[in-house]
Amino acid sequence: MSTNAVYFFDDTFRNDRGTTNICAVYKQYDNYPEGAVYHIEAAKDYAWGLPRFEADEFAAAFVAANKNPKGGEVRLIPLFEHTSRRQVMDDHPWCEYYYDITYDEVVGDLVVHTYEKRYNDTIREYVWELINYMPHQQMLRSFVGSTDLVMPDKKLPWKAVGEKG
Repeated sequence: MSTNAVYFFDDTFRNDRGTTNICAVYKQYDNYPEGAVYHIEAAKDYAWGLPRFEADEFAAAFVAANKNPKGGEVRLIPLFEHTSRRQVMDDHPWCEYYYDITYDEVVGDLVVHTYEKRYNDTIREYVWELINYMPHQQMLRSFVGSTDLVMPDKKLPWKAVGEKG
């Protein structure tokens, strides 16, 4: 069973033009928060060093870091057909999560909003609920030690709590 998600990269409030710059990437599997934290961390190896953050460049880095070498599993979502994140998510009803990622100059880190699709009994439909909002480094610390963080053929750049060496 795959855990599908869409990642939105947003530098709207950081660019000097005052224009909207949002890019979206669909990823097919391992997108629960414990996996997402790794996918975002892996993208840093392909992106400009922070604090430089541009949505389109980081989205490209995310694809480069997480794409299956044989193809598939990760793809860009063309946003010219969509007017909102909600519309993108309505077009991807099989996704369980979506992530909104930006760089916060005050925090000095990427900030990740995590949304999960949950069924609302009152209105009898699925809704997107914000379940987490934190700097990426805090997210890393929160999931250190999770066995789900180690992806095939990858060694994490940090050590689990209590790990030696």
